[in-house]
Amino acid sequence: MSAFEELGVCPEIIKAVEEDDWLLPTPIQAESIPLILGGGDVCAAAETGSGKTGAFGLPALQIVHESLRAAAQAAVVSMKPNQASRGCTLDEAARDLQICLGDGERCSCADSRGWRGVRGTAPVLAGKYMYEVEILSPGLVRVGWGTRLGKLEIGKDENSFGYGGTGKKSWNGRFEDYGVQFGAGDVVGCLLDRSNPDRGTVSFAVNGRLLGEAFVLPPALRNSALLPAICGKDFDARCRFARLEFPVEGFAPVANLKACDDARCLAGETPGKSSAGVQCLILEPTRDLALQTFNCLKKIGRYLEAPSIRVALCCGGDEREQRGEMAKGPHIVVGTLQKVSSCIHRGVLSVKSLKLLILDEADELVKFDALSEILKIKRAASVGSSRRMQVSLFSATLHTDDVRRAVEALTERPTWVDLKGKVTIPDTVHALICPVFAHEGMPFKSASLGRVEPKTDGIHAPSAALPRHSEQFASQRVKEIKPHLVVALADAFKMETCLVFCRTNLDCDNLELFLTSCGGGRKFAGKAESGKENPYSCVVLAGMRSQEERNRNLAHFKAGDVRFLICTDVAARGIDIHELPFLIMTTLPDDPDLFFHRVGRVGRADRMGLAICLAATSPEQMWFHRCANRGQGCRNTRLVKEGGCTIWYDETACLKAIEDRVGGPLPRMDAGNFSCPGIVDPLGVLGDSAGDNIRKRRPGASSETGEGATRRDASGAPGPVVYGKARNDQNLLSTMKHLQEISGAVSELEILEREMQKQFVTLAARGI
Repeated sequence: MSAFEELGVCPEIIKAVEEDDWLLPTPIQAESIPLILGGGDVCAAAETGSGKTGAFGLPALQIVHESLRAAAQAAVVSMKPNQASRGCTLDEAARDLQICLGDGERCSCADSRGWRGVRGTAPVLAGKYMYEVEILSPGLVRVGWGTRLGKLEIGKDENSFGYGGTGKKSWNGRFEDYGVQFGAGDVVGCLLDRSNPDRGTVSFAVNGRLLGEAFVLPPALRNSALLPAICGKDFDARCRFARLEFPVEGFAPVANLKACDDARCLAGETPGKSSAGVQCLILEPTRDLALQTFNCLKKIGRYLEAPSIRVALCCGGDEREQRGEMAKGPHIVVGTLQKVSSCIHRGVLSVKSLKLLILDEADELVKFDALSEILKIKRAASVGSSRRMQVSLFSATLHTDDVRRAVEALTERPTWVDLKGKVTIPDTVHALICPVFAHEGMPFKSASLGRVEPKTDGIHAPSAALPRHSEQFASQRVKEIKPHLVVALADAFKMETCLVFCRTNLDCDNLELFLTSCGGGRKFAGKAESGKENPYSCVVLAGMRSQEERNRNLAHFKAGDVRFLICTDVAARGIDIHELPFLIMTTLPDDPDLFFHRVGRVGRADRMGLAICLAATSPEQMWFHRCANRGQGCRNTRLVKEGGCTIWYDETACLKAIEDRVGGPLPRMDAGNFSCPGIVDPLGVLGDSAGDNIRKRRPGASSETGEGATRRDASGAPGPVVYGKARNDQNLLSTMKHLQEISGAVSELEILEREMQKQFVTLAARGI
């Protein structure tokens, strides 16, 4: 039994999430899914990366699907009773390649090495139906029923039921004695009784002799359509879907399936027919996050059918394409508040049938007086309807005054699911501070030093032209040091992929130019067959880039085509990048909540992550544009209080605010060798062990036991941690143990090889 099944999730969604390795629900999913399925309003807060999208996405898909199916069933019942049946044949699209079909009822397979199968086309949801299989050859045959999600080798999973010629019935891989054996010349009847919605049964007959009840349908399959199915080895058989040789009283041939019992009729809605409105609306703060949620819902709902779910994206871009999607009558719409509101006001999107409103990243959505616009959407959906709309709010932080006002205005007696509690850094993340000293030079080694000078934001002249003890000198030195530090950290930790946060779009552009120059000056222009052609390849995800470019850049980074993704907070909020190991903040945020959102990009799905924060020990003068053109061509370097567009930014104060929220100081890295005792030692200067290397880390010591305690091996030493990989990956631990065992021998081989090369060169020079 799946863990998601205990939450009330339907089998079609369970199959989709388990294929994506969602084997266990996260705490926020375990708490929120039953509450949303129960129909109540929910306000949920959990740390970033805890699976909030799944917490509202799974129940939203199921609620909409159940609502659509109920409406379709009501429409089917109202059909004329004499409406023609759609019949039943063997399905060309649901067979193994080794199966040969003929005249829609004959099937054969000459392969004796494995079980090969085929399904019929009639999906039975209700009623009492049967079909027969005449065995024409001595091969092994198994007959029965299965869902579209089941294996073609019926009886081997929880989605199919089989009865074989050896006198065994099978379900979910369990074989039990049943009935009699059958073979060539026999006719096997397969009977399905779904007349009682609470207790469906499967039974069989051989040559007209009823063998009794074989299976009772499990609760998980009571809403799933079952289709005729047959499989075997080296067999030849003929299915009889219409004309039965041994009919059973009360059971109709499956070819005569009534429309009200046929799942195909429930899926027969044509595009545009649901133009009465959308059933579920999910609002996101940014286009990128809306696209991510849209793709997630499409993936999770891919097995929902009879009827299928139409999900549409409404967040700007191609106006004609999105208007076309709205015209098809989507059941779920994911979009940004501004675009959704515009579509509603122009009549492109109807919310008259809206049942479920979800606010993702609610703390960000309700900023800047956006609550009034959300209330307009709710009022528009409630006009002329007595139906109560279900509202859910999700975010990493739900305790701000803006969010509390939104909860009071939008919800009715909501259930609070607060798994955030005290703000903490996930235990899968090592968050370290790397101090930047303006007056102490650059104590670290970087491949960029002496080769490339970074372009800064232009507030100051180059540091060489400024008085050494002035505030402007310290500010400019910080701007010059940080890009070199990014390169040094990436090389020291051998970061194959890294997310880099910058404060402004201009900072993103300058860092992109610097990294590209460090790698030879060739800017990333798309995936190359030879891999990353620039060792410091990078792309930008920032607000000033076009949506098409942002989508393309994010896709390239996720695919591993580039090494660095440079982004701003707004563009990267909520973005999920699978197994992201490293993150660098070039500037600490002035809002502690943003710090936790950034840190949450790594350490997701129980993978370890390293977040390095560059923190200047002296104030830095930065742009803070208040001008009408928002910085375009602005060169007013005076302070804001003097009518200009700059501020003095104190990262020391930002760090103190963050540490106050965390409840303690964050670990500091050595500014020269990037080591932090007990956590990281990329260059091996601490000498923890002879086998230490760039990719091996040791978690900090802990005196506690239990979930947060440090893992230790048999000798009592902390276990190795590899960023981007699961903490308890046994294969990884075994590999690391083996590497440690052979590290001494490899070191000796390296010394021997070096000595051999020296001797060879010496002897060659002597002419020997």
